[in-house]
Amino acid sequence: MSAALVGVRTRPVTTDDVDPVIGAHLPTEPADPVVTTLTIAALTAVAHQSVGADTVVAKPIPPAPDDPRPPMPELPAAYVHRALELTPRLADWCLTLLARSMFQPPPTLLPALLARTARDVAIRETVARIVGPRGRWLATYAPELGAVLPAATSTAATTLPDASTWTHGHPEDRRDYLAALRDRDPEAALDLIASTWAVETGDDRELLITGLRHNLSAYDEAFLESVLDDRRKSVRTAAASLLDRTAGSALQDRLFHAAAACVRVAQTRSRGQRIAITLPADPDAALGRDGIALRAPRGVGIGAYVLSQMVSRVPPCRWEAHFAMSPDAIVAAIDPAETVFVTALCAAAVTYRDRRWANALLTHPAASPAILEVADESHIVDAFATLPGPLKVAALRAHPGPWPDALCRAAVRMVQAELSGSRFITPNAVQIIGLMSTGLPATDGWRQSVDAMRDSAPTATTQFATLSEALRIRSVLEKELT
Repeated sequence: MSAALVGVRTRPVTTDDVDPVIGAHLPTEPADPVVTTLTIAALTAVAHQSVGADTVVAKPIPPAPDDPRPPMPELPAAYVHRALELTPRLADWCLTLLARSMFQPPPTLLPALLARTARDVAIRETVARIVGPRGRWLATYAPELGAVLPAATSTAATTLPDASTWTHGHPEDRRDYLAALRDRDPEAALDLIASTWAVETGDDRELLITGLRHNLSAYDEAFLESVLDDRRKSVRTAAASLLDRTAGSALQDRLFHAAAACVRVAQTRSRGQRIAITLPADPDAALGRDGIALRAPRGVGIGAYVLSQMVSRVPPCRWEAHFAMSPDAIVAAIDPAETVFVTALCAAAVTYRDRRWANALLTHPAASPAILEVADESHIVDAFATLPGPLKVAALRAHPGPWPDALCRAAVRMVQAELSGSRFITPNAVQIIGLMSTGLPATDGWRQSVDAMRDSAPTATTQFATLSEALRIRSVLEKELT
């Protein structure tokens, strides 16, 4: 400042040559030359910044809509910020809690919530419920957040598009028209696609057949059977998939009988009834028409590959009538080495959402973790101690929490076993401790237990400290927001 004003006090400073607009704001009486110089500079700067192009017109954006929910109290709002930053699992738990609460989030939280939707498809519906109308407004007028929210639902009844959409619309519009008609009149939708099928292009056939995925019935079977002979493989595969989901279809029968020819019950003296598997040595080429791939990946035998595909596409309940045995008895009779057969049964139980079969398969050594999404939660808890090793961690991950006391104690024992005698914390221990952040009840007793484990396990001090903080955050948020 002193260098910039050198010489100002030694010579007169006049206002004769200043712009009249600036001069109107200068004192009429002589003033200190330093004050006069700085005032002229300040007014000149303001004048330069206030002059804009005549064509620039500010367009005000609409105000943010009202949110009828009460604002979130200050204390839980602070804890929500921390929960979203601590661990991904705690963040997911927090989002679920916020979606159930009746509070509107504080404005400072909206940008962070909206930015999460850009990279995580699974949370978009949840975040849309949390942010409410003001969040949608912000997502519209702050595109730099990259927010991706699902379209707002309308209570108005949807109307069927104009019929000309089918004859003159783009392929995607025709598919949507077909799907809308399918919801209203399934048989009319099938008749419509069948009437033009012969003249549709391969790309259009591949797209249009997806419009039949709802309301499948025996009425569709003849058409879908004919599509199994389509020139395009992807169209044939789509038709086979639809026939798999059509109850009592001939394709289901063909696959079941082909699979049943490879599976029989054998009576042994030492182990009673056992399931004996004979892999198909020379798979029937007709299976290819039913969507069975007849060329196995490298390192996989063709017989095992074909049998796996057939079993995974058959409703598992059909094996009960075939063997006159319950799911538990059938699974108990399967040799632990028959991993291909068991994995295929697991896939079928998941595809057809068969809870009884998922429960039965749960404790088999070759069971797939995917069945945890179908099996009864209580059954998983009861069978936890006997689950195969890989399924235990998967079961902890699948349980939404808080876990029952027996599951909590089992998880603690698993961590202690991982840390016992180890100079470094194992990846498995890190994974289980992370799951505990939402699995353990957020009580004073469990926080004390976590602190005790931290003191006795120097290799996992950081992980246990994070777990303790997660339990404290959950305790506050559960009290304040539920």
